[in-house]
Amino acid sequence: MKASNAFFDALVSSARAPELADVDDLFGFLIGSWDLEAVLHHSTGQTQRSKGELHAAWVLEGRAIQDLFIFPRRSDRASALPASGDRYATTIRTYDRVLRAWRVDFINPAAPETSAHLTARRREQGIEMEGKLAGGVSIRWRYRSITATSFHYSAEKTRGDGAHWQLYLELFGSRVGA
Repeated sequence: MKASNAFFDALVSSARAPELADVDDLFGFLIGSWDLEAVLHHSTGQTQRSKGELHAAWVLEGRAIQDLFIFPRRSDRASALPASGDRYATTIRTYDRVLRAWRVDFINPAAPETSAHLTARRREQGIEMEGKLAGGVSIRWRYRSITATSFHYSAEKTRGDGAHWQLYLELFGSRVGA
């Protein structure tokens, strides 16, 4: 069954809700479409590169930002079955007035172990998120070097000892059409 336009019309909003006017708009820069260069860093020291895509919009009457996070790109996929490291996921970001921070829920049905729950706050000129992967491993994600047409993102997780951090993913985003 094909999704109807009514679903998309009800989901997507043209702007953030007026009730969020006083909130630090951490993720508004993501609205639109992006080309991604994804670099997976394996614990063995090897890296794997992939081209990806990111599409983001205000949703739920402008009270949340949702994205589709995909790599490899849909046009580069050899089959419908995910390979190791593939992402075909969504992130939903909502503002929590009690925490005075954004809640970030990353959902990846193709590789559920990469799903995560985080809290995001501005740190200097970037964004820092802290939380846990689905299996309980502590993580921190960061957006750095954010401009109107590009960003650098990094994801780290704790090693077995819980004290040392390991880089496992970097994204270099370029706005489509920029």
